[in-house]
Amino acid sequence: MRKLLSLVVVAVLGSSLVACGSDKPDFGAGGIKVTSDFGQKPTVTHRDGGPEKSLVTDVLKEGDGPEVKKGELLTANYLGQIWRDGKVFDNSYDRGAPSSFPIGVGGVIGGWDEGLVGKKIGSRVMLSIPSDKGYKEQGNEQAGIKGDDTLIFVVDLVSAAGNDTPLDATPATSAATKIKITGGLNAEPKATVPAGFKAPAKPGKPVVIALGKGKPIEKGSQLITRYVVFDYAGKKQASTWDGQPATQTSPAQPPAPTDQLQVGPGPNGQAGPVDGLAGMPVGSRVLVELPPSKDASGKSISAFAVIDVLNAFPAPKQQGQ
Repeated sequence: MRKLLSLVVVAVLGSSLVACGSDKPDFGAGGIKVTSDFGQKPTVTHRDGGPEKSLVTDVLKEGDGPEVKKGELLTANYLGQIWRDGKVFDNSYDRGAPSSFPIGVGGVIGGWDEGLVGKKIGSRVMLSIPSDKGYKEQGNEQAGIKGDDTLIFVVDLVSAAGNDTPLDATPATSAATKIKITGGLNAEPKATVPAGFKAPAKPGKPVVIALGKGKPIEKGSQLITRYVVFDYAGKKQASTWDGQPATQTSPAQPPAPTDQLQVGPGPNGQAGPVDGLAGMPVGSRVLVELPPSKDASGKSISAFAVIDVLNAFPAPKQQGQ
């Protein structure tokens, strides 16, 4: 009996010692561990051996915002790391600003399109993306990604906007322009220019069509916007409500907002056409007179834009800052 009890004690103590002495990381889905909270630059480690062969999606922290919809412009912070060597090949946290991508429509790698549509804004999502849903056989030489590399991404979903996103704004009772702007605040605006109206010699201040209820736009902000550009005959020249045709380097894109407008000053202190939006609240619809430009034949062109400001974020830091 004493010998049997001794064996039991040894077995129990032995298993306890093994458990207490274990220092293996607590890996999660796909054999991956992520540290730090939403909005902070993550540290990513993974188990020994090879990755999963199929896409792994793990919501590390679920947000309470709306679900991301196919075709929206998704704004997110992210870190991308190669499974093979642990190299972080890109991240937005060091740039001090999120990045924006059309989602679910082929504008990013397949693993993002498949793994992020349907997730809630405010979520932190881990993606383990095999090469067939990443950069495929060609890889990405500049980033050090080989054709068979599995990529690990940690993505913080900051916001998303579509062409049907309604502005939280109050229409102006009167606007300081003779140009008439019509259309719902979740639809493409229309412009009617009075007969004989002449383009201004130089741009004036932006004209508020509807005043938003969001935070004031700061200098140095990158804007998430929808816009329509009109000539002074009232003819539409460009619009984010129109899809973009395919090019040699990218597939055709459906209509979507854009992140290509920035409130100055620019990196070298230069002024820009939307600098006058500084101080206006996010959610506003404004008319902005554009500086004259020239077409391919050298003819001077004057135009104005009606811009919906859907969101604003700090512009990314320039290299060396």
